[in-house]
Amino acid sequence: MKNIFSIMILLCIGISAMAQEKITGIVLDDAGMPLPGVNVVIKHTTTGTITNIDGEFVLENVKSEDILVFSFISFKTVEKKVAEQSHFIITLQSESIGLNEVVAVGYGTTKKRDLTGAVAKVSPVDLVKSPTANYDQALAGRVAGVQVSSADGTPGEGLNIVIRGGNSITGDNSPLYVVDNIPLEDFDPASISSSDIKSFDVLKDASATAIYGSRGANGVIIITTKSGRTDGRTDISVNASSGLQWIPTRLEVLSPYEYVKYQKEVAYAKDGYNPSENVGHFIKHWIDPEMYRDVKGTSWQDEIFQTSTIQNYNLSLSTGNKTTTLYYSGEFLNQEGTLINTGFKKINNRLKFTHKLNDKAQVGGNLQYSYNNREGINIAGNNYTSIIKDAITFRPVEPLVSDGLVGGVDLNDPNDLRFNPVQTLTNTDRQRRQEVIRTDAFLNYKLTKTLSLRMSGVYQVDNRRETLFYGKDTREGTRGNDGINGSVINRRYQTLSTSNTLNFNKTYKKVHKVGALAGIEIQDRVSEYSKLKNTQLPTDAFGIDKISIGTAPTIPETSKSGNSLLSYFGRVNYSYKQRYLLTANFRADGSSKFNKDNRWGYFPSFSAAWRMGEEDFIRNMGIFSNLKLRGGWGLTGNNRIGDFAAFNLLNVSSSSGYTFNEQYIPGAYQSNMGVPDLRWETTAQVNVGIDMGFFNQRIQAVVDYYKKNTDDLLLNAEMALSTGFNRVQQNVGEVENQGLELSLNTVNVKTKNFKWATSFNISFNKNKTIKLNRGQDAIYTNPDWASSYNEYQYITKVGEPVGMIYGLEYERLYQYEDFVWDNKTQTYDLKEGVADNGARPVAPGSIMFKDQNGDGTINEQDRVIIGDPHPDHFGGLTNDFQWKNFDCQVFFQWSVGHDILNANRIEFEQPQARTNSGLVGLANLWTPNNTNTDVNTIRYQTVYGKAPKGNNVDDRYIEDGTYLKLKTVSLGYTLPETLLTKLGLKKCRVYVSGQNLVTWTNYSGYDPDVSVGKYGALTPHLDYSAYPQSSIFSGGVEVTF
Repeated sequence: MKNIFSIMILLCIGISAMAQEKITGIVLDDAGMPLPGVNVVIKHTTTGTITNIDGEFVLENVKSEDILVFSFISFKTVEKKVAEQSHFIITLQSESIGLNEVVAVGYGTTKKRDLTGAVAKVSPVDLVKSPTANYDQALAGRVAGVQVSSADGTPGEGLNIVIRGGNSITGDNSPLYVVDNIPLEDFDPASISSSDIKSFDVLKDASATAIYGSRGANGVIIITTKSGRTDGRTDISVNASSGLQWIPTRLEVLSPYEYVKYQKEVAYAKDGYNPSENVGHFIKHWIDPEMYRDVKGTSWQDEIFQTSTIQNYNLSLSTGNKTTTLYYSGEFLNQEGTLINTGFKKINNRLKFTHKLNDKAQVGGNLQYSYNNREGINIAGNNYTSIIKDAITFRPVEPLVSDGLVGGVDLNDPNDLRFNPVQTLTNTDRQRRQEVIRTDAFLNYKLTKTLSLRMSGVYQVDNRRETLFYGKDTREGTRGNDGINGSVINRRYQTLSTSNTLNFNKTYKKVHKVGALAGIEIQDRVSEYSKLKNTQLPTDAFGIDKISIGTAPTIPETSKSGNSLLSYFGRVNYSYKQRYLLTANFRADGSSKFNKDNRWGYFPSFSAAWRMGEEDFIRNMGIFSNLKLRGGWGLTGNNRIGDFAAFNLLNVSSSSGYTFNEQYIPGAYQSNMGVPDLRWETTAQVNVGIDMGFFNQRIQAVVDYYKKNTDDLLLNAEMALSTGFNRVQQNVGEVENQGLELSLNTVNVKTKNFKWATSFNISFNKNKTIKLNRGQDAIYTNPDWASSYNEYQYITKVGEPVGMIYGLEYERLYQYEDFVWDNKTQTYDLKEGVADNGARPVAPGSIMFKDQNGDGTINEQDRVIIGDPHPDHFGGLTNDFQWKNFDCQVFFQWSVGHDILNANRIEFEQPQARTNSGLVGLANLWTPNNTNTDVNTIRYQTVYGKAPKGNNVDDRYIEDGTYLKLKTVSLGYTLPETLLTKLGLKKCRVYVSGQNLVTWTNYSGYDPDVSVGKYGALTPHLDYSAYPQSSIFSGGVEVTF
């Protein structure tokens, strides 16, 4: 009986444990506010409920072993075991897109909800999903206000990144990079693996960047790398991918038939359209174009372009505990170029550690080694070394008829700048190697509960070596030039810096939160340069390793330079009830680049924010889950000038000495005229923004308006000839940028198995030149892409944006009815009232330009702005999908309204002499039987040999560069936990991805995302012989053990 009673008691206890009478609770957000509409579900069942308007819930008939799952859009899901608990207080943390997201700011971090400036965040996941060699190639279209453009598609080359429009006319407009709290100049994105990036933050307005003073005018990009684990676990991760690259387009060129027909026009033009028996040697090889109708010929573009591979391998180890953490990563990337004999390789190694000495002190540091090699000649921007020019203009077919003259002057003109492009590429060896070693260390010490000290230091050495060798089968290796030759250039940059900061944080009476930062920073930088070159080598068999056998070495070049920067800085933050926020920054920079009277620059900023969404009258509306107004003003600077631009310099060279009594005496000469008043370029910026969230942050919008003026621009101002210098740098200019930015993030659908989120951003920026040098209203710039086109093609004019395209406006071609034939002189004379075009003489088929001032002739006064290379707007659209274990991202990027100066067409669609081929437009050149065209006659240049001012740089060659790109598509599958457990893995994801898959544009070149002008902001969106952009398709696997 006793045993039976005991069994009944146990059964009752078991039944009681299995069925709770009632489970109640409340769900709060991370600010302690009730969350209505939260899903509360018993795991692995359909039983559940949602919280009411006060965040409360009730569930009945719940077993003690059940697990409750709390989920809500934009918040992290929480699981809680019931056990014996009958009432729950659950706090849900915002996901990374929420208000509690941590954002890096200058010398610290803050929560997104507490920001007062314009700071944007890029998801590292987006950077990894793009199958690119470097992370910066995945940035375009990801951040509002950040314009990312390519010079061209050269493997491994960095991109042009401009934040909120260019501030400087002649200086560098790239942002400052800060990696793990260390400001880095001359930073190469290739030195960091995309897989190593933990967070990527962009500081855009002056209130955020003023803490970096003289280096913050162009914006700041803060990268924080991954650290070791703190929970005692060890993760080993491997990410391996491999893919194919190809050039998706080809420029349409003359077919063999069109080429031979064109060559007859060349020959006939020399002797009129009634040629005699003797029309030159060359035409005898191309007697009948009809013979070439079915001849395929050689596509030189297909010969030099290839489908190539790209491989990327990453290995990382993350381990540690609450005392010590360790993180190591290694990366190897090999990118073959889509142009033969070009490519990019890199190796990155990074070791990062922290160690907690005691409750007050922590030490840590990084050790990094990075190596990369960019292989291949520079093909862009110069018609003398242009491989694309050779591929377009080299003859597509050999003559089918020979009279023994093959190989004569007409087929191999020694003055012809064209060479077989395959020979040039395979016989030119150019290697640009870079090694970066960076080590840093820090000490964090907690002085009191509210005050802490951070001391850090970094040493970096950056060695760069460029070797260039021209074999005998290259243009530069011919006897008419330097013969077989080679050169070696070495550059070495050493940087040593220290930074010490005090941080204070305290909350008074639970509503007054005060934070303060004070710091001092010292940086010293030394650069060294040397160049060796030898020419007239007897053989190219030994390559660059034996240039010592050359018989005509040039004089070696060496130089050394350096600069130092001393800075004091501080920041104060104040918030009241987390609703009213104030931030003030100040920095004083002293630079060795300036004279002692102008050495110091002072850069303050102020910003404020009002979190209106926390006010009762807004919260009770039930519309906004977040509403914040922001505003700020600040000054930042730019000190990116030469180390000694402010000082008189004496230089010594091989040509600066004199010979006395048959003995050479070295001498010195003044190489720079110092300007004692030279000072900082200073940018003042105002920013006003609003952050909005709806439906518990399911919809988030950020709108910013800014206006910034950069004063004291460093420009080359003209000097009196009596000084011995034509121009010197002076602070004489001013530029304005103003714009509007919109970012929108939405969670469109979120269910148990499916999620669809969208990110959209769009940016508008207007740039204007306010003033230049005294008495100067314009700067004229020649991009120097061809020596024969030596007129200014760009203009920076007061009242207009920087770097506008400048030239003549095309009207039509002259026709026979515009002339009277003079039998005596055997020339065409223009009828009265018909303006000439600046050339002598003018004939039917010549170009007629618009006579802007009506003076009857075309000259410099008729040149006007013919193109605007600045986009009306640019942006990106991302859609992320998740269905069960599948993930997919589709990313579009665009730029609208920018013009491109297509210099390829200027040269390759211009009728030329000799044996040139060209673009297909040449098949439509003007002849007496083809007058309805805009391609001028071959006679225009071949017969008369003189072109008007500007050499045909006119608006026929200005094209709309608007484009929409399917920039990135990725598709991945993550193995389920049950399978991972069997395999002994923590995570396994397989994926495929594509980059630059489709481009919608009306631009006739390879790619509208191009800008190879030599002079930066002064010559934007010039396209001449650019390395084409590649499309990429890649697949891979990432595994964590």
